[in-house]
Amino acid sequence: MQTNVIHRNARLGTIKLLSSLFPDRFGQIGARRFVEPRAGVRAPAWPHAFDGFERRTLEVDGEKIPLWLRGEGPRVLLVHGWEADHYAMGGFVEPLLAQGYSIAALDLPAHGLASGRRAPLPLIARAIAAAGSEAGSLHSIIAHSVGGATTVLAMEEYGLQASCLVLIGAPQGARYQALAQGRAQGLSERALQSMARQIHQALGAPLERFRTDHGLSRLTTAVMLVHAEDDAVVPIDAAYNNAFACQAKTLWLKRGGHNRPLGDAQVIDDIGRFLRAPNRTSRIPATLRDHPELSAPAGRMQEPYSETNEGGVPC
Repeated sequence: MQTNVIHRNARLGTIKLLSSLFPDRFGQIGARRFVEPRAGVRAPAWPHAFDGFERRTLEVDGEKIPLWLRGEGPRVLLVHGWEADHYAMGGFVEPLLAQGYSIAALDLPAHGLASGRRAPLPLIARAIAAAGSEAGSLHSIIAHSVGGATTVLAMEEYGLQASCLVLIGAPQGARYQALAQGRAQGLSERALQSMARQIHQALGAPLERFRTDHGLSRLTTAVMLVHAEDDAVVPIDAAYNNAFACQAKTLWLKRGGHNRPLGDAQVIDDIGRFLRAPNRTSRIPATLRDHPELSAPAGRMQEPYSETNEGGVPC
């Protein structure tokens, strides 16, 4: 264990030194990691969840985007996160179908069975908007991580609409996430600056443009935020800032990391209760409830983060 730590620190130190000498080259590597997801990072968590679904194929900016659909009730769109696929959202399928909802789920560009090698944020957002349009009138969207951030972008810029939006582990802003990723790779400050410039070129806009909290502040959709305090990918402060931007229901978990909330039965049940609320201005009582696997000692469902915020509507 100690030897591994020593080797890792030595490797990061070497990268930091070299990236300070060759910032553009290492900045290019960092920028590529931000727009080109790796394939096969994790095995499907629910490999049979989408058995029996109808599959359609959409074309978005020349890329083939697969879309899975099933059911006849109010439509819920499931959106996975970075370096995942639709199977990552499989834990929601059976509970939602049992509650009478119909389901749509897609693979984002350059993910899963979708075509492409690059997945810049605007392309992801356009793919989500296209999936929503193909799926028909959406009752709700449940989205994870980068899929959540780009869902907000799709609603803000590309006409995606839904009555309810649930964001799980969603980042606050692209710039923070990009720089955090670069620092984790050991990049020097000079290389990080170069990386940010190159990502700007790839996205067609500066990283500062892509802010989930700013997008949420402009939406009139009912919002619920779910986040674990020990999320090492997206810090809990990002969730607090997203909540501050809109009148969102919040479920803060003591434990769960970045991915485990997707499969937690209590989390899924809490989200289901949020979606079922018949009156968009009704309130889910603030409670403390035990999550044996995720919380120590409890997860927390809260009322809107701020009673005076503009944007969003309480449920």
